[in-house]
Amino acid sequence: MKVILDRGLCNATLEFCQRCSAALIRNPEGVDRPCIMDVIDDGSELLTIEMLTDGRTIEIELSKEDQDIAGIEGWEALADFDPALFRTGAEERWHEIRQAPAEHGAA
Repeated sequence: MKVILDRGLCNATLEFCQRCSAALIRNPEGVDRPCIMDVIDDGSELLTIEMLTDGRTIEIELSKEDQDIAGIEGWEALADFDPALFRTGAEERWHEIRQAPAEHGAA
């Protein structure tokens, strides 16, 4: 399973994001959050997190051991960089999204 997240859609601090992402990693099919852009059944038994954050796209493939760690500590426990502690701008991005066509693939 692959979960695509955009941290830019939420102004939560890193501390809150840590708890929120840990809940998502423990139960990827049972948690709905504003940052979740897509959940894809890719046929893999591993959980893959693709995240847009801090001007970069990271992809973390979680082994069972990694999933156990991140299910307690959150995604940033496995990141190879120091993510931003605070986020801003989500309200403006949601305003832009509200203006977009509702149909998938519409221009």
